[in-house]
Amino acid sequence: MKLLINGENKDFTDGISLEELIRQLGVRKETVVAEVNRRIIQNEQRAECKLADGDQIELIQFVGGG
Repeated sequence: MKLLINGENKDFTDGISLEELIRQLGVRKETVVAEVNRRIIQNEQRAECKLADGDQIELIQFVGGG
């Protein structure tokens, strides 16, 4: 299935969860806010959030620094 992630089309296995997607992308789940089709998904809901072909995902990472 095709997903639009931060403006880039990418292919993934059908039925992947948001949690699995974040892990496959190598993103630290503790430092990312995830939005699916313009809806923020809470951390505790990521495993149950199954993605579908054409979904639009935005992953916003927070980084420390000064």
